[in-house]
Amino acid sequence: MSLALLSTRVFTGDPERPWAEAIGITDNLIVAVGSNQTVKDVLGSGKIEIYELPGRLVTPGLVDAHCHFSHLGLSLLRIDLSDQPSLADCIRLVARKASTAAVGEWLIGQGWNQFKWRDPKEPDRQDLDRAAPDHPAIMYRACGHSAWVNTKALHLAGITRDTPDPPGARIERDPKTGEPTGLLREAGGLVERVMPKPGPEDWQAAILASQQAAFRFGLTQVHTFESLSRWEAMKSLEDEGGLKIRVHHSIQAGDLNRPIPDAFRTGYGSERLWVGHVKLFADGSLGSGTALLHEPYSDDAELGGIAVTPVDDMAESIKQAYGHGFDIAVHAIGDRATSNCLAAIAAGREGIPEAASQRDRIEHVQLIRKEDIHRFKQLGIVASVQPVFLHTDWHVAQQRWGHARCKAGGYAWRTLLDAGIPAQFGSDAPVESINPIYGLHAAVTRKTPSGKPEGGWFPAQRLTLAESISGFTRVAAWTARKENRLGALKEGRLADITVFERDLFEAPSTDWLGIEVEMTIIGGDVVYCKKGDRRQ
Repeated sequence: MSLALLSTRVFTGDPERPWAEAIGITDNLIVAVGSNQTVKDVLGSGKIEIYELPGRLVTPGLVDAHCHFSHLGLSLLRIDLSDQPSLADCIRLVARKASTAAVGEWLIGQGWNQFKWRDPKEPDRQDLDRAAPDHPAIMYRACGHSAWVNTKALHLAGITRDTPDPPGARIERDPKTGEPTGLLREAGGLVERVMPKPGPEDWQAAILASQQAAFRFGLTQVHTFESLSRWEAMKSLEDEGGLKIRVHHSIQAGDLNRPIPDAFRTGYGSERLWVGHVKLFADGSLGSGTALLHEPYSDDAELGGIAVTPVDDMAESIKQAYGHGFDIAVHAIGDRATSNCLAAIAAGREGIPEAASQRDRIEHVQLIRKEDIHRFKQLGIVASVQPVFLHTDWHVAQQRWGHARCKAGGYAWRTLLDAGIPAQFGSDAPVESINPIYGLHAAVTRKTPSGKPEGGWFPAQRLTLAESISGFTRVAAWTARKENRLGALKEGRLADITVFERDLFEAPSTDWLGIEVEMTIIGGDVVYCKKGDRRQ
């Protein structure tokens, strides 16, 4: 079976031939890129599905290079606090859920962000007690690095004034009584160990829900950061024929301490599901005040963040990952966290002859010092960033880190690219929407959807649309070691394609957030078509 996309505008992602009018596909491969006539000549007179697509934009299949795919689906079943404008509104939502839940049933929610509230004061357990006095409750902050729990949850978890802070985490306590306030920074695991665990069928249902959302937004591949058990759920779905999206599945550092086959290393798997990186953590998040900084937070002179993993420990974990045949990815948001990552990676590579072939990445890179740019480039590390964060973070970053620090190295995508550091783009879903149009908009405009701040936040850091699409395609293919199969629309590549209903290069950026994906194609298979069958 062959397929032809004709009379359209194709951004190929191939620097040698960036634009075309049409694409021809046979089976799962691209066989022709060029004019309508070229494609017709190559495909010949056999059975061909023809799509005439004037006015559209065709790009290589978009990739979300940092998300938590299973948890995105699971979040659809939880209490969604992401759009609530106040603490009182959050409490009302939780209370509504509690009114229909059986006594003792766990209430789980996520997405709260005090910086979106009219009064940006963090909540405490008494707030949640009012909403759910008869249910243990845990509400995850938007970043996932802080958990807000009620008294019943603290009791079930055995967390008291005498419970020590776990390494790299903090239990917030009342300064007068020493009692836990209900805020757990990097310490949600203390409660999670007593919560009911989703079963394999729950995870498979969550993955399928995420997959449908991804298709609607034009995604053909995701890089997900989850545990070995999530890998097993995805592998079962693939074996049953239910997994259609391509998945670069990274695991947690702790998974290396479990029995795993020798072959289980970066690249192991199929063209649908393969093993990615080993994920480590250097710090926490901006909003939680746990991002690790060289200098204190501008709004709290005593706050400097949390080193979730000390440099020496991180270096040892990196050596362990390399020894198992893995590339590594390290979460680092604050500038000191990035410095620590660079030091740990350099130490971890010592004495390893093949270190130059590593395709390592640092996740987020929301604040970076000028003096670390050269070392970043020298080590050949990819900056794995989430431009969509700017929509909700710019004013928080400026408040907490200060104008000067943000101007010098905050969300500094242009600085990274100009230094020769490749940047790939993701969403960190379910922290933010998995829809890549938000990331493209943020990268190009440096503005929120409502157009703030006027002129863009430090507009010198803006990227072009072509560079931004590359972040969602070509660079992500390289870090996944799939650059010869994916990432550009070229003959012989897998036919993963995204079709926008309007040409983003022609439409003003103020229109982009209203432009939807018309078709998503994976391996020549049309997995999503907005308006039904468009074949001619």
